[in-house]
Amino acid sequence: MGKNQTICLAINESIRFLDSCTNFEFSGDHSRHKWNGAWWHMGAMYEMGEVDKIPQSAIVRAKSWLDTQVWQTFIISPNDYPTSESDKMKMDCCHCELAVYYMILKAYDCDLDQDLPWIREWLLKYQLPDGGLNCDPDAYVHSHKSSIISTLPPLEAILCHTNRDFTEQETKFLDEGARYLIEHRLVCSKHEGNIINKDWLKPCFPRFFEYDILRGMSFLVEWSRRRNKTLPDELLIEGFERLKPFIRAGSVRIGRQVFDTQGPWAGDTFPLLEELSRIGDVSPYLTSQLDRVIEQMSKYS
Repeated sequence: MGKNQTICLAINESIRFLDSCTNFEFSGDHSRHKWNGAWWHMGAMYEMGEVDKIPQSAIVRAKSWLDTQVWQTFIISPNDYPTSESDKMKMDCCHCELAVYYMILKAYDCDLDQDLPWIREWLLKYQLPDGGLNCDPDAYVHSHKSSIISTLPPLEAILCHTNRDFTEQETKFLDEGARYLIEHRLVCSKHEGNIINKDWLKPCFPRFFEYDILRGMSFLVEWSRRRNKTLPDELLIEGFERLKPFIRAGSVRIGRQVFDTQGPWAGDTFPLLEELSRIGDVSPYLTSQLDRVIEQMSKYS
């Protein structure tokens, strides 16, 4: 059986799962059902460009869950906690989780700015002075330092899913986010200059909320195009050099899995996730991203 056929079968299995799934809310110890809940199946299909194959019933349930079962405030201070018994039962979310849901639903052509306007407002609200975001509430009280992992999904959500002119607030959000990535040279500590996490040099797919250097490069070139901004050419060249060990004949090979059993996000998987993420396999989705980066790099040469 060929790779494409195997992936088609895995997609169909995810479709069947989502069509019958009521598993959007948490259970037990506030589990997000890693990696085999609705969020992950939908996210993988979105990243493949197959969001239209997600059953409409799953989209309706996801919107309903976000509307009625999520506490719509990021909890930083005691004043942010719910007070009523019904609100205390709601799920608390983080920036990257909401951003991924937002991207899935927007790509499905849901009018979230009409139906769930609080999500975009949330993403724009929690930018830190350094230009990024952080899903750790303590960062807003103490360090005021962002997390690259927490930053990329909200930036992508606003950049890639705004089908009108950006507002002044959105422009500032995107420009400051780009500054944050540039100042960190995509993967480096701003002050020491060392690579923060060497795993970020290894491309992974699907990513969900996880970060790798190609994800950062892809955002910056799209930001540059949409905002008509020039990027430091040495930054893209440096990023490309860091990626070279995973590029063969112009194609990107997967270097790690987001659910690595030795990593921080280990958990159960599902067939589509496994088929898309085999280490060493060429990823057409990551290769397409690299092609767009190279096209932009050529404009600076």
